[in-house]
Amino acid sequence: MVLAGGADKKSHLLDCQSGQQITVGAHDAPIRSVRFVDVPNAAGPIIATGSWDKTIKFWDIRQQNPAASLTCLERVYAMDSKARLLVAGTAGCKIHLVDLANPTTFARTVDSPLKHQTKAVAAFPDGKGWATVSIEGRCGINTTAEKDMNK
Repeated sequence: MVLAGGADKKSHLLDCQSGQQITVGAHDAPIRSVRFVDVPNAAGPIIATGSWDKTIKFWDIRQQNPAASLTCLERVYAMDSKARLLVAGTAGCKIHLVDLANPTTFARTVDSPLKHQTKAVAAFPDGKGWATVSIEGRCGINTTAEKDMNK
C-alpha cells in the first residue's frame, strides 16, 4: 500500500496489487505529511495527515470523517511516528508531541531547539525522543522525558 497527500488537499491510498485507489480524507489546505500510525486499541489501520490548514487528522480508512482532529499553532511542515509517539514540526518553530494512546490531545508543545524553520522531524524507534532538522542544516536531538524538556 502506498499513501500520499498533496496540493489537491486530499490523502490517497493505493493498493499496489489491485491498482485500486481510494481517497482517505481531506483538509482545507494542502497536505504536507502523511503517516501510517499505530494507535493502541484501534480497530484497524489509522492514517495521520498533517496540513497547512494547521490541523493533524487521524483517519480510519473505513470511515469518511476523521476519527480525531487536532488544531496546531501553525502550519504542519513535517511529521513522523514511531511506537506511541507522533511528532509534528510546524511553522513558527513549534513541535507538537502526541501520545498515540490518546490522539485527541497534544501531550506537549515545545519550541524547536533550532533557530530556523523546521524542515524534517524523526521519532526515535522506541518513541522516547526525536530529532529536528532545520532549513539551515542543523540538527537537534530531544527526549520526551519531562525533566529534559525545555518548556
